[in-house]
Amino acid sequence: MLSEISDPLSVLRQQFLHLADWGDAKVDSVSGGFSGAGVFKVETVKAGYCLRRWPVGQAAAARVLAIHQLLELAQERGVTFVPVPLTSDSGTTLPVVSEAFWQLEPWMPGVADFLFESSDERLASAMTQLARLHNAVCDWVPTGGVGQWFQPVSIKACPTITNRIRMIDSYASSIADLEAALARESDARFRDAGVRIALLFRSAHSGVQRELAAVEGLQVPLQPCIRDLWHDHLLFQGDELSGIVDFGAMATDSVCCDLSRLLGSLFGDDSAAWQRGIRHYESVRTLTESEHRLLRPLDRSSVLLSGMTWLKRRYVLRNTPDDLSRVCDRLDAILVRLSSLALDT
Repeated sequence: MLSEISDPLSVLRQQFLHLADWGDAKVDSVSGGFSGAGVFKVETVKAGYCLRRWPVGQAAAARVLAIHQLLELAQERGVTFVPVPLTSDSGTTLPVVSEAFWQLEPWMPGVADFLFESSDERLASAMTQLARLHNAVCDWVPTGGVGQWFQPVSIKACPTITNRIRMIDSYASSIADLEAALARESDARFRDAGVRIALLFRSAHSGVQRELAAVEGLQVPLQPCIRDLWHDHLLFQGDELSGIVDFGAMATDSVCCDLSRLLGSLFGDDSAAWQRGIRHYESVRTLTESEHRLLRPLDRSSVLLSGMTWLKRRYVLRNTPDDLSRVCDRLDAILVRLSSLALDT
């Protein structure tokens, strides 16, 4: 049971009484993050909401408020499928209650079911709407205090490429320690998947790092991007995209980070499907030649690093859940593409 300190209903009554008295509200936990993060679905007779919680020590208020500004700008420019946070009674979109940041936004309609109901119509809707969102926020000018995450629009090297080269170096130097930790792992399913991930990383990391180094110097447009856009964050009603959710990783980067992350989650290694998605995107926003060249290295490096991230979370950060079944499901899915990657490097 949630403590009074982090009780969502208490937060609603303290900070959002101008929206409802919340007497008829039904609150359900949708997902719980680590260190107190959480997402709650709030249903009333008149409306549905999403309430998000971050511990103060785990979220930079300036960054989150900048993301709120970006979503507001997108809505002002006709993008209706993003959830714009609502202002609290205290006049902010990010009130602090009992040592946590809270954010209330409309509950976006639709279901994340593209993999079960895939069609070119749905793909076209998702990709063209993503391009519209990119266009809507491309000229946003960040204010002070957010330079760690957001910079003015420019044409420079993609920062994610350089970051991933460094991440591969870091994992390559610590792989023996992670393998030693795996040898002591009590969860047999996690151990078996982790051992395979470490072995395949050893096999593939040099080739992927060379691919990244070959495009590291390419100059591409940089602008606000979602940076964690994948299947589960796309909501559909029929053939139409009805919502994109979860913008917490937003920062200045290349739009190729969004494209590669999304298309990889939807289609894996199906190059023909990738090309269909890119054509739909380019019907609204044309990619430069350099942007096209970034897509494959970004996707392949994401595949390489995804499994290693879970090993780091378990043995270095120590923030995996007690029940590892869903984590192991994720590792099994990662291994399908990672195995193909290792054969192709």
